[in-house]
Amino acid sequence: MKKKVIIFPGTLQSVKNYGDFAGVEIWMGEGWDGQIPEADVYIGHSLGASFALANCRKDAKLILFNPLVKKRSFFDNLWRWLRFTFFEGLPIKKVISVRFWFYTFRKMLNLLQVSVLDELKKIPRENIFIIRGTQDYFFCDIETVEIIRKNNFNLIEVEAGHADWNESVAKIVADIVDKK
Repeated sequence: MKKKVIIFPGTLQSVKNYGDFAGVEIWMGEGWDGQIPEADVYIGHSLGASFALANCRKDAKLILFNPLVKKRSFFDNLWRWLRFTFFEGLPIKKVISVRFWFYTFRKMLNLLQVSVLDELKKIPRENIFIIRGTQDYFFCDIETVEIIRKNNFNLIEVEAGHADWNESVAKIVADIVDKK
């Protein structure tokens, strides 16, 4: 039986950046009725992980790629985002249209309020898979890894940056999706 998978993209990104997965364009503010589709597996990337945790069923399998586990101030997140943009960046071809940026900014502010760690604690550990890019020095950093490990969550590390959904990440996600 093929599992139904829904992805929630990272900030300023579109579902099309994640291969063949179906998903919800949470950053565009149009073409979505606000209903979360039923799925066997939900995948969230960065703030898309916060969205998934705040809105999805707690009994489904949940894969989080570079989630923002540590609660930080708006200014700390802004500083990290500026550093990320300068040092890692996001290829312009992956970025959503500028016309959606105001909507995205408002949604970002709301999602930064989600306590990722508290939401994770509401989900059975066997349903949670956290993937961390080892070159994510900005959001899912070493301090975040310590929090994840201290709370005994399943952590898989892969060579990738914060926004770098690459073949290694896609392979790990496919393996997790295919597990019973």
